Amino acid sequence: MTRPIVSLAAFQACWFACVGGAARGLPWLGPLAVAAYAAGYLRTVPSGRARTRQAWLLALAGAAGYVADSILVLSGVLTFPPQAVLGWPSTAWMVALWVLQAAILGGVMSWMRGRFLVASVVGAVGGPLAYLAGERMGAAMLGPSHAAAFAAIGVEWALAMPLLLWMEMRARLAP
Repeated sequence: MTRPIVSLAAFQACWFACVGGAARGLPWLGPLAVAAYAAGYLRTVPSGRARTRQAWLLALAGAAGYVADSILVLSGVLTFPPQAVLGWPSTAWMVALWVLQAAILGGVMSWMRGRFLVASVVGAVGGPLAYLAGERMGAAMLGPSHAAAFAAIGVEWALAMPLLLWMEMRARLAP
């Protein structure tokens, strides 16, 4: 029971480092924190193929997040204030959040494993709420309206959560 609590606490600390750091003009802080967390997480995975597969999972999640959030940026749904920008169209700290999400799928969020419909609903609700929290903290801006942004982000995460879970299951079960 201790490990899931520590993992959840580390997730929250990294989330606040990403979003809070970006809001305060320190957009590099979150990626640094997530890199440290990811390195520690990977050390808990048995060395060899299992660790390599988990590292690929994190890299692919980051790449998927970069593409998905870049589409939101290019479509005007998501923008970043000048102090939060580190990369374009999406930012490094947003990519780090996707890596962070992938890192907790096999632990704290393992209860969703194989429950793709539940993951889709969790993503559709939790995604927009997380982005709204980022906006309220000053790290991002949603537009052209909140309704349009929530719809777009909800669709993004309704698709992303099951995809990330599928990727995690493949990484875990691959020979």
